Amino acid sequence: MAEEQDLTLDQDNAEEQGGGKKKLIIIIVAIVLLIGIAIGVTVFLMAGDSDESEDGAVTEGETAEVVEDIPTPAIYIKMKPRFIVNYNVGTRQRFLQASIEIMTRSQPVIAAIELHNPMLRNTIVGVLAEQDFKQLRTPEGRSELIDILHEQLAAVLQAEAGVEGIEAVLFTDFVMQ
Repeated sequence: MAEEQDLTLDQDNAEEQGGGKKKLIIIIVAIVLLIGIAIGVTVFLMAGDSDESEDGAVTEGETAEVVEDIPTPAIYIKMKPRFIVNYNVGTRQRFLQASIEIMTRSQPVIAAIELHNPMLRNTIVGVLAEQDFKQLRTPEGRSELIDILHEQLAAVLQAEAGVEGIEAVLFTDFVMQ
């Protein structure tokens, strides 16, 4: 009886070893198949149709695709701290508090703004102080103020650093009391 049990155990081990070899062969075949497919797809994509002939020129009847310049992202420079200007309106004291940011896309303009920040801030305070308080309460007055600030700041940067490129002057906060 012991011999029968030994024979049964040996047959189970032999079946497990045979099944393991079959699994190993299937895995190897699958890996080789995947590598072959990957190589085939790569060759197909690399050898696809091209719009250009062998000498690099566009063939007759075909049009060249025009690549547009990708615009550089806008950069906003916050003028810190906020600007606070007081106005005498009749017998009352009035105040304007404004946060201003300058938009540009040029790195030389950013460097010039940082270098000449005191001069730019002085120009902004001077322009704000010259404004009529009642006029600033209207949308047209604020729009006109933005235009004046844009012109003045561009002139300062041109005179001091010789750079141009301020695209916009923006109010991010505009409080009047």
